[in-house]
This record gives sequence, structure tokens and C-alpha cells, in this order.
Amino acid sequence: MDQVVPIKILIVEDNIKIQEYLTLLINRYFPEQLQILGYARSTKEAINLIEKTQPELIFMDIKLEDGLAFEIFEQLNQWDFEVIFVTAFDDFYKQAVDYFAFSYVIKPIVVEKFIEIISRYIQFRKRIFSIEKFQQLSSFLQKESTKILIHSGEKYINIHIKDIVKIEADSNYSYFYLKSGAKHLVSKSLKYYEQLFHTKGFFKPHRSVLINIEYIESIYKKETIKLTTGDNVPVAIRNKQKLMDVIKSLS
Repeated sequence: MDQVVPIKILIVEDNIKIQEYLTLLINRYFPEQLQILGYARSTKEAINLIEKTQPELIFMDIKLEDGLAFEIFEQLNQWDFEVIFVTAFDDFYKQAVDYFAFSYVIKPIVVEKFIEIISRYIQFRKRIFSIEKFQQLSSFLQKESTKILIHSGEKYINIHIKDIVKIEADSNYSYFYLKSGAKHLVSKSLKYYEQLFHTKGFFKPHRSVLINIEYIESIYKKETIKLTTGDNVPVAIRNKQKLMDVIKSLS
């Protein structure tokens, strides 16, 4: 029987009780698969520990004693470890982190969710949190992002957000329609992108479509939106007040 090589991990978390709880869960459910190399409560401690131990996986809180965890990556020249964020943010941060990092654990930690995430990582441990993904995540959270990776078929496609004309629902999938006329089917729901893009200038006229307001050519009686591509998009009655807000923002 082959010897199990444990995954070397760090816990970067400024809350001692969370550190202790993560340690308890790891020792209880994954004693042979995971090996804790150390703990850090600040970005400075984390950087020193990462350079010293070269971990494969880090549990990382977003808010640390001396700043945000993203500052850690800004000060590292390179890295080849994966990240599972541990966060109390359950809205925009959750959506963005879910998109770019391997996964996240929402506080308070649910044991079943924790086990599911670690089991999934053990199975797919080659998906690395790369410099490119960090840069996109960092800028996205700062509301300065201009690009996003979409997973279409067997590849990831890097597209400009400004080139997205609309996104249409297709069951649990979505179609991206771009300014170039390209159309991509992606394996995430429209609701996911509605939450992800809620600060990025997108409007949901009805339950099956999300449009980029930059491509609105005209609005007819607050009932139909005509896009610059020539598409006409009906507006649901319940969304007419939201459309008024869009009109004001464009006026």
C-alpha cells in the first residue's frame, strides 16, 4: 500500500477560537491527509511563515490583525499554494471568492460543509490559486475589475466586462452574449452572475436575462429595452421601478 503524503497547510486567522476549531476539525476528520505547519494572525506573520514552510494549502481569513489578506499576495513574488478563504462575508465577497479561489468557508463553520470542501480539494488538488486569479479577484473586490474568466466547455475564456452585452438563463446554465457577436455557454446560473455583477452596471429586466446598461439604445414606455445590438428585451412589471433608477443613472 502506498504511503499517504499529507497535504501541508497553514491557518492564517486572527481569531484564536477559529484557529482552534479548524485544528480540531482537521485532526478529527483528516488526520492523515492534512498536516498543519503553523499559524499566523497577521499579514506579516503569514508572509514569513509561507516563505519558511512552502505550504500547499492555506486556510485564510480575509480580515487579519493588520489588514486584508490580499496584501499577502501583493508582497509575494510568486506562490504555488491553493487558498480556501474563511470569511464572515456572505454576499459580494462570497460570490467573488467562490469564483476565483478554490473555495470558501463561511463563519460560523458548518462541519458538513468543511468536510465537503476538504474532500473536494483532496480530489482536485491541482487547481492552483495563481497570480492571475489573485489579480482578478483583488481588482474585482475593489470594484475596478475590467476582465473576468468564464468557464465555457473545456476552457476558460478571459473577457472584458464591458464587452458583455447580456447574459441569458438556460436552466442552471447561462449564455454570455458579447459585443463581437460571440456566444458562450457557461456552467453557472443567472442568479450567480446577477449577484456577482450587482455593482458593475448590469440590470435585470426580467427573470431570464441580465443586460449591460452600456448597451441600452432606447427604452419604450418603460416596457421594452432596445439594445444597440438590435435586441428588444421586455421589462417585467415588478422591475419597472428599478428601470426608473437605471434611467435616472443614465440621465
